[in-house]
Amino acid sequence: MNGPTQDSCFRATVAAVALAIATFVAAVPSSAQADDSRMCAVPANLLRSPYALPHIATKLKRGEAIKIVALGSSSTEGVGASSAAATYPSQFQAELQRLWPKTRITVLNKGVSGEQAQQMIGRFERDVIAEKPDLLIWQTGTNSALAQGDVERFVADVDWGLDRAHDHGIDVLLMTPQFSPRFEKVRNKLTYLHNLTTIGAVNGTPVLRRYEMMKHWLDSGQMTAQDMIDPDGLHLTDRSYHCLGVVTAKMVAVLATMPAKPAPAPALTASAGGSRPIR
Repeated sequence: MNGPTQDSCFRATVAAVALAIATFVAAVPSSAQADDSRMCAVPANLLRSPYALPHIATKLKRGEAIKIVALGSSSTEGVGASSAAATYPSQFQAELQRLWPKTRITVLNKGVSGEQAQQMIGRFERDVIAEKPDLLIWQTGTNSALAQGDVERFVADVDWGLDRAHDHGIDVLLMTPQFSPRFEKVRNKLTYLHNLTTIGAVNGTPVLRRYEMMKHWLDSGQMTAQDMIDPDGLHLTDRSYHCLGVVTAKMVAVLATMPAKPAPAPALTASAGGSRPIR
């Protein structure tokens, strides 16, 4: 009798991931000691996107190794974490490996504290393109907002980076700024949040809405502000880095194993509430 085919293994992986996701989003915890499926829970809609990760899906179906670059600033580098193992990219790799135990997964942490999108673009060729990853997770926007940077330049930089990645066959998952006291004080914080989700829609790129996820953890009682945010009022703690890694892995798994429905082309308008980036 022949052994299992790659397609049957892939279908089994899809079923296992679907069960894990269903458990993960099913309930909100009543205790800080709840397991990961409850402690880091988020609404199911925050894990979905009309845009898939086709290159990751193809490699997963073939049983091939997967390489991922985490590009970003201090919350990718891990400022506030107690160790390199406690950073979100490390926790993300551990959770993704748990979901896909037969797949060799490599995650490279390319976070540099204090950088804005402009600085990340300056090292894009070295830290992203030259690494030839299958997936880029790009966390950006917080430092530009805190510095009251040029929004038009921010939009142009992110657009350029997405174009470069897609030209090289790299899937991209954008990550929005964090919910934190210091970010809440930014006058035009909603502009940056809107721009990242809109850039994703215009470019057919999924967006991990970290801001909404963190607000949910706080509003649902899963974490207190002290559990979630470092005393500096900006960076994450070991607990919130862990949950960020877990939900990022869950979202990647959803987008890589679930068929995405075709999304209608966004209507490009210039209003603040429309679909076009605010410049």
